[in-house]
Amino acid sequence: MKADLHVHSCHSYDGSLRPIDILRVLRSRGFCAVAILDHDGIDASLDAYRIGKENGMIVIRGSEISSKEGHIGALGITELVPPDLTPEETIDKVHDLGGVAVALHPFRWHTGVGEKVVKRCKFDAVEVINGKTGPKGNRRAEKLGKAMNLPPTAGSDSHFEFDLGKSYVMFRVNCENEEQMIEAILRGEGLPEGEGRSLSDSLTYGKKTLRRWLRGRSH
Repeated sequence: MKADLHVHSCHSYDGSLRPIDILRVLRSRGFCAVAILDHDGIDASLDAYRIGKENGMIVIRGSEISSKEGHIGALGITELVPPDLTPEETIDKVHDLGGVAVALHPFRWHTGVGEKVVKRCKFDAVEVINGKTGPKGNRRAEKLGKAMNLPPTAGSDSHFEFDLGKSYVMFRVNCENEEQMIEAILRGEGLPEGEGRSLSDSLTYGKKTLRRWLRGRSH
């Protein structure tokens, strides 16, 4: 079973796809499941969950939460976790809602939580292949996850149709619903596959991110 565990919809400020289109495209590419993790939003994943129930696609409800020290993925939640909390507070909120806390792209500059936060907080999993992260960042995430004995996840981090499913998890067991898939993730029964951003694309992305950050500081 193939699952892209990190996708953005048009409900994210930088996304473009409707939830129904995400499911359609991924199904056409051989996927059985998806986690829609919009930035500090949950409406699209709730919509997609209802659509998935009708067409046999497993949808993991969740969000990509902006904590004070970086982005944290929440899988299996049905209520929004507020942004701008500490990582510890964010993870506690996710757990209170019955969800799973994932360190998304932990080594991405400016939006990753970094190694120290992963080591001090009670994360449930680490994203080890992110489609928008360069090879070095993904390798470091994989190494950290193994050192912390945390199960891996992977996702395209797609905001557009062309790269949906670029990175994903291949499950060794069959899952029939969201709950079973989350349990399989926590048992480490998912094999991360796919690729991240190329080195040249990573350098270009880094320059653009730095320019945006500098512009923000000048205002």
